[in-house]
Amino acid sequence: MSTKISRRSLFTTFVVTLLMSPAFSQVSEADHTPGHKVGLKGYCPVCVIEARKWERGRREFHSTYDNVTYFFPNLAIKRKFDQNPVKYVPALAGDCTVCYKKLKKRVPGNIDHVAIYKNRLYLFPGESEKKTFLADPFAFIDTDLAANGLCVVCYKKVNKRVLGNTRFTEIHNGFRYLFPSVREQAEFRRAPDFYALAGMKQETQQISFRTNQPGKTLESFAGKSTCAGCEHGVTPIGSPDELGLAINASGGRVIVVEEAHKLYPKIYAARFQGQQLQVKGQVIKSLGKISWLKPTSLKVIN
Repeated sequence: MSTKISRRSLFTTFVVTLLMSPAFSQVSEADHTPGHKVGLKGYCPVCVIEARKWERGRREFHSTYDNVTYFFPNLAIKRKFDQNPVKYVPALAGDCTVCYKKLKKRVPGNIDHVAIYKNRLYLFPGESEKKTFLADPFAFIDTDLAANGLCVVCYKKVNKRVLGNTRFTEIHNGFRYLFPSVREQAEFRRAPDFYALAGMKQETQQISFRTNQPGKTLESFAGKSTCAGCEHGVTPIGSPDELGLAINASGGRVIVVEEAHKLYPKIYAARFQGQQLQVKGQVIKSLGKISWLKPTSLKVIN
């Protein structure tokens, strides 16, 4: 008797949602390392992200990352995963980011209710949580970001709050930890539980560190353009692979303009020239003097 598996894809401007019918994988609970759970019920995470395809893994091709074992259809795809597992594993280790954001509870997601946003995979226990996510992805995409993106190694060793960079990311217990360089990243790998505890203590002190709480009101800033990643070591929240556009505003504030490379490509291309810019929009996140802004307008001024 054969089992027919159906897959439907729904594409929106920025979000791809993947719907699937339950199916049995070729991989069983007996096929993975004891103490580790099977990721995505044995389906290949690389295939989902790279090809938007749900393909079953095989027992002989597997890798374990962050105590989760993932399976792949062949050795080449397994090696691609091993080179950059952070790129392919689901957010919050497959738990629901909406549930954790709202309830502070780790609720396992289900491969029947998933979404891909900015090339990251998110799982939800039901359609209700998925719809909440799709209605406002920005509210949930950093739910799994530990210590608000600050380097936990820097905080523990030298008692400094230093913003990490997405190029140096580690995942531990489903949470993303960012570091300013490979040196701090390597130190975290040496003792992740030790530094994760420091990160929890650091998060409890974030209220005093934040200079501005995100809100829904529109704010306006002016200053010289620069490269966010090059000069300040931060990237846009919605496009972490982009170096981003930042504005060095008055009072030492730094405004990272979200989606500038898509919304204002000419200004973005000339960001290294130190143009005088004025931006208006909604601040969605602030850490110290750095704020991330969802723009409604951006223009060059004299």
